[in-house]
Parts: sequence; structure tokens; C-alpha cells
Amino acid sequence: MGRDYRLSSYCILTDLDNESENICMIHGYTGAIDIIDKSIAIFLKANATFDKGAIPCSAATKEALERRGYITVKSREEETEYVKRLANALFKKSMLLRSGFTVVVSYDCNFRCPYCFENSIKRETATFSHEMVDKLYETIEKLSSNNQRIRTDNITLYGGEPLMKQNKDAVTYLVKQGMERGFTFSAITNGYDLDCFEALLSPNAIKFVQITIDGIPERHNKRRIHAQGVPTFDKIVNNIGMALRHGVKVSVRVNTDSDNIEDLKALNGIFSKLHYTENDLFSMYSALLRDYSTNGKETYRYLNQAEYIKKLQAMKMESACKDYGLSRKIQNAVKNNKPIDLTSIYCPAQTKGFVLDPIGKIYPCWEVVNQKQHCLGDYNSDEIRWNQNVIDSWRKCRMLEDDCIKCKYALLCSGGCPASRQKSNKCVKMDDIIQFSVNKAIMACN
Repeated sequence: MGRDYRLSSYCILTDLDNESENICMIHGYTGAIDIIDKSIAIFLKANATFDKGAIPCSAATKEALERRGYITVKSREEETEYVKRLANALFKKSMLLRSGFTVVVSYDCNFRCPYCFENSIKRETATFSHEMVDKLYETIEKLSSNNQRIRTDNITLYGGEPLMKQNKDAVTYLVKQGMERGFTFSAITNGYDLDCFEALLSPNAIKFVQITIDGIPERHNKRRIHAQGVPTFDKIVNNIGMALRHGVKVSVRVNTDSDNIEDLKALNGIFSKLHYTENDLFSMYSALLRDYSTNGKETYRYLNQAEYIKKLQAMKMESACKDYGLSRKIQNAVKNNKPIDLTSIYCPAQTKGFVLDPIGKIYPCWEVVNQKQHCLGDYNSDEIRWNQNVIDSWRKCRMLEDDCIKCKYALLCSGGCPASRQKSNKCVKMDDIIQFSVNKAIMACN
């Protein structure tokens, strides 16, 4: 008698939009991806256990199904134990990678966006002094990875708003000192005062900016509100053109909900008329707006993941959808005939990410800055003073702590954003994202 096989607990079956006879099969811990006849999938799903010889396909396909992990003689428990070991090994590998650095130039901001997650924290007005910039770089040297001094060569500027005109002296000194040490810079900015930093915009200095625009001018000006009440859309759009002319990569982020999702097409049209979309340095993407409010007022009509994806597909704006990099990973795997890149961490906050602020505090993630309970340490003195309990709560593979490890999507979603999980502990719900990402990637490969 043959051995009893079963469909792996980590096998992901995804329908293909333009095919009725085939289906996409992905394996959650081998990273395998294949397109198979739908009749095979129907058989595998219909039978709790089966003899391998009974699968309706060729002998070579049966062997491939087993070799790539889709069918297995392992029990659910045995598979879960294997994934635990793999997740732990991937986590240790991630801990060997380079440290990443983000600098909170200032907690102050010239915008008053109602949905900003920093609205609930105390806004310090301190900006980096030259002395603190020098201390910052001393600290970065200490934090750089291992004895070979391997480190990232890019620093991200963050806030508040890092590129306010009030911060010009601090940012100029910070960037010039960083360039002397071999760093380049990125900035997460609202883009309003970007023209004040024109001299620093180049592929060798501030080489990338992410700028948020929340729809057509009328909508954006009501959501991205300047502290002085002046309209912001036109000035930001002009600044984008200026940055592109200096060879700077610009990524426009649209914080998306029910009210502005229909603006995406019109906004893309505005950028097209300005010839931004013809520039390889320019890109635009949509990010599903999450509710960070604590006042109980429903200012925005939030979309769930499924609604969000369906609306983008209806508008044929799939290219703008933020899918956690999954379509890119799948596309790379298909094109290069390699397994999908799997990981057990969502971001460097779980390993070697450091966010340093102007008052000498170190945080793991920019979504928890200026919150004492998430402070990793203090770099104000000669030696860094660490808060070990906070470090232990962040520097870990979160999937090993709960039932995430049993999920077939575990090494694709990596447990989701750790900051969001601490706020709500909600699952990312990968079904719709996988469906979307697979079809987007397969279409791009054809």
C-alpha cells in the first residue's frame, strides 16, 4: 500500500483572473510557485488524505508536487514545527543584516492633518543642534553592524516634518556631515517647503523623497492642512517638478479612503499632463488609510482591504496598490525561476532599525516616536543607556509568540506591522492581497 499523503497546510491556491482551466499554487514555507491544472487542485482539496498515485496527473508532476512541498506525508503539527525552526533561522539571518537609521529632525510640523498618528503624542519643538548632530553620528558609528563596520549607506529624514524651512540650518549641517561620512539621504516629507532645500537635492545628498498628496486639489487642501490655513496642493506639485529636475526620485503617496479613492485616476492625469509620469524617477502609490484617531469621531470613511482592492481594480489602477511588496517578490520568483523570498520579520524595527530624535532618544520604529514606553535607549551621554525590557519587546520574531506560525501566509506577511499589532493586534487578512498580487505579477510576466 502507498503512503497517505495530504495537501500541505501551507499550500496556497489562487484563482487566475484570465484563466478557467489553471490555478496558481504557492507554498508557504518552500517558496515554490507553479501554475497547475485546476483538476489537480480540485482533487487535492477534495481528499483529506490520498495515495499519491491517485492524483490525476503525470508521474513527473506528482514528483514535483511532493518535491516542492504541495503534498506531504507530514502531519499538521510536524509542518508547524518545521516552520517554527525556519522562522527562527530566518530571524537570525535578518539580525546579521545592516543596521538601518532614521533621524527625527523635529517633532514639530507645519501641517495639521487630522488623521496623523502623531496627533496623540506630545509635539516637541526641539530641532537638532550642531552639537547633537555630531553626537548623532558618533552614535550611528557605535550602532553600525559588527566589527567590519558594515552599515547602511542611507539615512531617512523624518518628523514631524523634517524639511520645514525652520529646519534648514539643522538639515544642511546634518546632510553635509553625513555626506562626508559616505551617507546619502531620503526624506519622508509633506513637500511644502521642499524648495527651501533645493541646494541639498541631488543623487549624492537627499536623493529620494516620499511626498503625500491626498487627491485632486480641492480634496487635498481639505485633508493636508497647513498650520496657516493656506492651500498646499499647487506648491507641493511644483516642488515635485523641481526635485525631479535635480535627479531626485519622488514617490507620491496617497492616503486612501472611501472619499478620495476615486481621485487616484484624476490625480494620475494631473501628473501625466505635467509629464511627471514619463520620468523614471517618479512614482505614485496608494496606501490604505488606517484609523489612528482616539477621539471617537469618524472624520474619514475607512475602507477594508477587500473593498480597497476591488475599487482599484474597477478603476484599472492596480499599479498604484500597496501590496507589501508581494507582487514584486512573486514576479521576481517567476522571472528568475526561483522560490519566493520568504521572511519572518515585517521590518527592521524587529531587528536592527534605529530611529534617533533631537533630544537624544532612540526608538525602534517611526510609528512609536516620542512615546516613552517604546524608547529603546538614550544617546545623550558618552555611552548609550539602553532600556533592555523595551528592546526585548521589539527585537524578536513575533510569529513565534502566537498562532501566526500556523497560518499558511505566515512567511509572506511576516506577522504584519509590529507597531500596528501592538495597537490593535488585527490580522492583515492576506487572502485578498495574495489574490491581487499573484494576478498582478503573472500579468506582468506574460
